[in-house]
Amino acid sequence: MLGDQSTKLENRIYRGWEEYDAGNTNAIEDIYHELIPFCLRVCSKVCGRFINDNDEESSIAHLSILEAFSSYDPNKGKILVYLARVIRNRIIDFKRSEKKKQFLSLWEVDAALPIIQERQIDDIVEELARKQEIESLGRLLQAYNIKFSDLPRSSPRHNKTREEAKKISLKIASEPLYQSYLLEKKQLPIKMLEEREMINRKLVDRYRRYIIANALIIIYDFSYLKSYVLPS
Repeated sequence: MLGDQSTKLENRIYRGWEEYDAGNTNAIEDIYHELIPFCLRVCSKVCGRFINDNDEESSIAHLSILEAFSSYDPNKGKILVYLARVIRNRIIDFKRSEKKKQFLSLWEVDAALPIIQERQIDDIVEELARKQEIESLGRLLQAYNIKFSDLPRSSPRHNKTREEAKKISLKIASEPLYQSYLLEKKQLPIKMLEEREMINRKLVDRYRRYIIANALIIIYDFSYLKSYVLPS
């Protein structure tokens, strides 16, 4: 799963670079929204603290995109790894200029910052993909008047009950009639489930939010979250 996500992003960014290299100067803008979260996460990894758009280091991420796209050569390896290395090098330059007054050697500045490994690139992509799925699920739940913060206290505590709720969610997501009812009416098809599946109505009523969230995760194929909601 992790490798799949990394490969997908790598392919999208590489296609963007091909267009840019062919003369389409707008190619970077087309993939900018995918590039920036990755670049900021690399900045955070190198700096050892969270970096957002308001931090000075974020400007390094923005400039590194243009530099990486202008100087990248496929013979240099994967474009995401190359971009991460460009970001790290520019951060080193930035830190060197900051530390001049402290009389630190160039080697000390370089050694203080971690080297980004290829496996860490996969970890960053996985983290971003998981965050994106959580945000997408949160937006979907709004249509059902469910807050993401409601889910922990709406979840069954006992394994047996939780497995029963998961099976109901899977049944709703797998059966087109139930799925359509859920997506169109923004409600669980309780009456149909009672008549056709002999479900426990009390269980469905009590864990409605949990069942809806699980069903949506399966329907929209949120790969990072799905493993948590499928029945054992």
